[in-house]
Amino acid sequence: MPNSINSMLLKGGIALIHGENDIVTAQKIDILVSEGKIERIGESIEAEGAEVIDCTGKLISPGFVDTHHHCWQTQLKGRHANHMLLEYIPTGNLTAFLFGPNDVYLGELGGLMELIDAGVTTVVDHCHAIYSPEHADAALKATVESGIRSVFCYSSAFLISEWDQNSISIDQTPLPDWFLTHLVKLASQKHAEGRVEIGFGWDHFFLGEETNKMVFKTVRDAGVKLITTHWVNESPIFGPRSTITTMDQQKLAGPDVLVSHGNQMNDEDATIFKKHGMSVSSTPMTELQMGHGLPICYDPRFEDCASLGVDCHSSGSGDMITQMRVGLQAERGVFNQKYVEQGKNPSTCKHTVENAFNLATIKGARACKLGDKVGSIAVGKSADFVIFDTETPAMICAAKKDPIAAIVLHSSIRDIDAVIVDGVVRKAGGKLLPVETKEKGLWDWKDIVAHLEESYENIEGKAKRLNYEEATRTIGAAFHLNWDNFPKVK
Repeated sequence: MPNSINSMLLKGGIALIHGENDIVTAQKIDILVSEGKIERIGESIEAEGAEVIDCTGKLISPGFVDTHHHCWQTQLKGRHANHMLLEYIPTGNLTAFLFGPNDVYLGELGGLMELIDAGVTTVVDHCHAIYSPEHADAALKATVESGIRSVFCYSSAFLISEWDQNSISIDQTPLPDWFLTHLVKLASQKHAEGRVEIGFGWDHFFLGEETNKMVFKTVRDAGVKLITTHWVNESPIFGPRSTITTMDQQKLAGPDVLVSHGNQMNDEDATIFKKHGMSVSSTPMTELQMGHGLPICYDPRFEDCASLGVDCHSSGSGDMITQMRVGLQAERGVFNQKYVEQGKNPSTCKHTVENAFNLATIKGARACKLGDKVGSIAVGKSADFVIFDTETPAMICAAKKDPIAAIVLHSSIRDIDAVIVDGVVRKAGGKLLPVETKEKGLWDWKDIVAHLEESYENIEGKAKRLNYEEATRTIGAAFHLNWDNFPKVK
């Protein structure tokens, strides 16, 4: 079962410590944890009664922070390998229509366990599979039981009322009567002793200024931790209207807003964005594949407010190592290409592995308003760690030469020996520990697998009876898409 220890001592490891200007240094030190918090950092610590975790040959990193993820989508994994955004919407987002509350529970639990396995200790979960209060409760229940730290963003969804082999109908009540009432109720409650907080996701700005203002006031008065929204500038799907400008004009913008993607943001919107102290989450894997444009996490305009997210583990690997690596190398490639086209070669790399590492740790924590709790290893912060084995074939030598480079460019999930969230060991010896569920007691990963496979088969069977081509046409009409903007690829 998850190892909950009142006092633990991480001894003999190399810890990655953030200092001034977010410069990271590798220090051989001990870390004393008490009641889920980092109590002391130093050399040769002795603590009577503390459980000692031998970290010899290990690298101790802050837990990774994923600032944009749809964690419910586990049963959809493998669908989107060759999809663009327009293909993803019906086969991904809208397929929430097929998920009952228990399917959402299992999808969430599977997605969150994948994150923990990969060293993600904090996630901003944009949950847009909420078809009923029961769906929301199921997703939140899985979040609490998984053991992860989460800003669970109770989110608006594009609801489908009917869908079969012949037709599809979009629900004409995109903001059901129960939606805000249930959200406010959940926001008033404490979840997992504060490890899970309620946020809000909103993509329904088309409902108009009056509704937008009412919704934002309601959720802010309820005390939501964060408000998140999707947006890509000048996208043929997102449309010409700027969400940033809309939020500014309707007086909705604020430092509690986290924008997902934000690709191709122009200077006017960037000025508004910065004025309100908003943050952005870049998801390199999906953005590069689905035609959003280049990730903006290395754009100097957003240096102090950018972060990284996975977005869809249905589309690719649900780990932050991949996002760090893909984002960094894509940015390097684009930067270098300007010189290559002139027959030149830059003398140094402009962007560093430390830049990438910080996007997935301290900057991610700040983006989701948890910078005082997580994102770095410091006294008083929560005990959220990912511990790497430095003696694996991938990490050997690299971890000694440059520990950050070892993580960003050499490591994989296989090299993660242990994960600790809020002082609770969730992965040890390279294996996930069982989760404690309310109804079924302890579930190990094999138990979860059996239920997920059954849910997957059920959803796949029902999906075969859906007309996805008609769904795409219906989306086009609802979003007023210009089909000339979606040329056939030769």
